[in-house]
Amino acid sequence: MNRPLAGQTLAPVMMTFFAAIIWGLWWIPIRYLEGLGLSGGQIAIAGNLGALVAILLFLLVTRQMPRLSRRALCGALLVGLAVACYAIALVLTDVMRAVLLFYLAPAWSKIIEWAFLGQRWRHTSSLTLALSLGGAFMVLGGDVSLSQVGPGDFLAIISGVAWAIGAALIFTEGAARASSTTLVTMISATLVASAYTLMVDEPLPGADALPALGLGLAMGALFILPVMALTMWSAQRLSPALLSFLFTLEILAGVVSSAILLDEAFGQIQLLGASMIVGAALVEVVMALRARPARVVP
Repeated sequence: MNRPLAGQTLAPVMMTFFAAIIWGLWWIPIRYLEGLGLSGGQIAIAGNLGALVAILLFLLVTRQMPRLSRRALCGALLVGLAVACYAIALVLTDVMRAVLLFYLAPAWSKIIEWAFLGQRWRHTSSLTLALSLGGAFMVLGGDVSLSQVGPGDFLAIISGVAWAIGAALIFTEGAARASSTTLVTMISATLVASAYTLMVDEPLPGADALPALGLGLAMGALFILPVMALTMWSAQRLSPALLSFLFTLEILAGVVSSAILLDEAFGQIQLLGASMIVGAALVEVVMALRARPARVVP
């Protein structure tokens, strides 16, 4: 008989579903800020900096001293890399491609759990891996030549890899506070976005861009920070693969909203790819929830 889903398992699962929907709509304020004249790097800097200032103020008011182990620190740094790359990718490539290519993350998470966390490789693992990779191939139009993969696509893939490794490190160090991991994540994301703007030599925003930068800072404090804190809280309670697969609800939110609001190419091949990735998510979620309840973190 399957063990019933415990309350401490259901709470992070439901919170992760909620966070995934919000992340799936993140492209809307990003594209809005782009329309106001900000570049991808500037949007990422403003948003992450706003979240960073807000979490610093929260820690000061609550008199919390951030404490992280080396493992949790590395995990948060990688998640910050993922956040920055993903934000920039949403500007440089189609929203649908960015969202779906990021969701190679479950495939990387499954490999990490097997190779480094000692979990058994099951038949369902092979199925979900094949569906994820095959779905990504379809999203790219059945062509993986470098000529068809732009900088935004590469950033989306890098984001997925960084997220998978970072989530694994945070999960295996359950004692870290979500506020501490969120702080390091926002520092990392701000620095990575700043490094990107320097590397591609983006021009500094002029005085006419100050209102847009202010909106970007507000987006970070009111949008990015709450959802990131919730994500960090869930990452300590759900396994990396389960967390990544639960976040594939972002696919539906991102793909459906962008299909309605944007004029992006999304034909039958891309639809098949999206269906394969979502199918992989459903298989893994069902198997993971039936196998065991999530770990309990005080």
